[in-house]
Amino acid sequence: MVSSCTVIPSSGPSADTIQSGAKTAEAPYVLVNVTQAVADMLAKSQERPLSVAFGSSRKKSSSRIGVGDVVSVVIWEASQNGLFSSGEKGIGAAQIPPQPVSENGTIVVPYAGVVRVADRSPQEVKADIEKALSGMAVEPQVLVNVVANNSNTVTVTGEVAKSGLIPLLPGDNRLLDVIATAGGPRMESHQLAVQITRGSKSETIPMERLISDPRENIHVQSSDVITLIRQPRSFTVFGASMANASVQFDESQLYLNQALAKVGGLNDDRANARGIFIYRREPVDMVRKMVPTAHPTHADGTVNVIYQVDLKDPSGFFILKGFKVSNRDLIYIANSSLAEIRKFSTLISTTVSPIVQGAAVASNINDLSN
Repeated sequence: MVSSCTVIPSSGPSADTIQSGAKTAEAPYVLVNVTQAVADMLAKSQERPLSVAFGSSRKKSSSRIGVGDVVSVVIWEASQNGLFSSGEKGIGAAQIPPQPVSENGTIVVPYAGVVRVADRSPQEVKADIEKALSGMAVEPQVLVNVVANNSNTVTVTGEVAKSGLIPLLPGDNRLLDVIATAGGPRMESHQLAVQITRGSKSETIPMERLISDPRENIHVQSSDVITLIRQPRSFTVFGASMANASVQFDESQLYLNQALAKVGGLNDDRANARGIFIYRREPVDMVRKMVPTAHPTHADGTVNVIYQVDLKDPSGFFILKGFKVSNRDLIYIANSSLAEIRKFSTLISTTVSPIVQGAAVASNINDLSN
């Protein structure tokens, strides 16, 4: 009977098991006791603005001509007998057919020859053409216009009204401006994340954060890829809570006290108030600020981290209000030792009760037979 009760049913490890496991050399996770300082540091690390990842300054003016742009050149001349005059009535203009900028960054203008235009402004190209024609044309005046701005574009795709290449306009081109030019998002902002890819670097933030935080509305650059991704965020709760569930949330910033409230809070009869655990993967560089000996447990340089919150500490509820829940977090609430004792007692009584009842029945039968 006793041996049958040695394994007590449980929804997960005890707080003591988690704590002792973290002390072993081969532990596949790092345990971090959450203080207010730890919560504040985690909040700052999660709030890294795009201006830090990509920089906040514009790389170059979108008015610069690039390879692949289509350029139109119009030439006026102050003489009816000039190279570019329109005829007998005198002063006129000649329009050179629009032409794409070659791989070498040049276009061809009659009598001016090959003209370098790549990475130059239309005004600079205009001055060069006028100078080249000054010995052949009479007071030439040139107008250079970019008909198709193919080199200064960004790609917008995903959950937008109209995916495609968006040309950058002269002046200030910011992330929200480009998304609006593409017709805006096709669904509510709380359901979306915005991914920006520039070269080999990619960052993703919630759409709501992009809207609410001016720091995130960075300058876009040529060849950026902007993707709106439908990304419902959720967390999972197991253990001694009033409900075990996977919960989706719309808030751009969800705190641990709000997350626990969504499942009805802790189960008073079972929960260990010192054993609130949050399971998450974090970059090793960030974890080493809390645990200097931490080392990567995954090939991508991340570490399995278990954050522990102690609600027996009077300041624990302040920590709940400052600890941000991330997408796909797993929150586990360990059972209290008293709950384990109750389970053991229940198993004992369940096992012993039939024996006692059987003994009583046997005694009654003996009494009747006598």
